[in-house]
Order: sequence, then structure tokens, then C-alpha cells
Amino acid sequence: MNALEEQILTNTVLAFGYADIISFAREQARNMVQQRIIYYQSRIDYFTVKYGVEYETFCRQFHTLTAPSLLERENDSMEWEVAIDAVSEYQHDLNLLV
Repeated sequence: MNALEEQILTNTVLAFGYADIISFAREQARNMVQQRIIYYQSRIDYFTVKYGVEYETFCRQFHTLTAPSLLERENDSMEWEVAIDAVSEYQHDLNLLV
């Protein structure tokens, strides 16, 4: 980025009421992280409703379930676990951005 582009960017950020580019970047990053948390939480909520239990209970009952198919349960289990891990990681990141 050349000096003119940097100045235009700085002026734009300041015009939006931010103290500096870092403040702007921090807020934008925080917004993006919050959106990711919302997305992954919606996946957790979907699976919780689908199976009618929390993830830990689902894991304990995994082999006693007869529906849906084993393949679907395995796929759901992996996606559910990824969503739980993602929410945890993104929440940690969000706490650092505050």
C-alpha cells in the first residue's frame, strides 16, 4: 500500500468515528468472530434439536440409537464436535479482542 492509499484508508476510518485503524480492525474482527460463533452455535442447536439431547448424552447413547443411519450419526457427530470446538475457540478469540 502506498502512502496515498494509506492516507485515504486512515481518513475513511476516522470519518466513520474510529480513533485509528487498529480500533476499526479490532471491531471488524470482533464482528466477524461473533458471526462465526452465531453460525456454529446454530449448528449445535440444530443437532441438539435433531437428537433431543446435548452432545455428551448423544455420545453416550451413540451405539444404542437406531435412527438415523450409522453413517449419518457419524457425520453428525463429527460436525457437532467441530461446531462445539469452534464456538469454544472463537469465544476465546473474542475475549482477547475485547
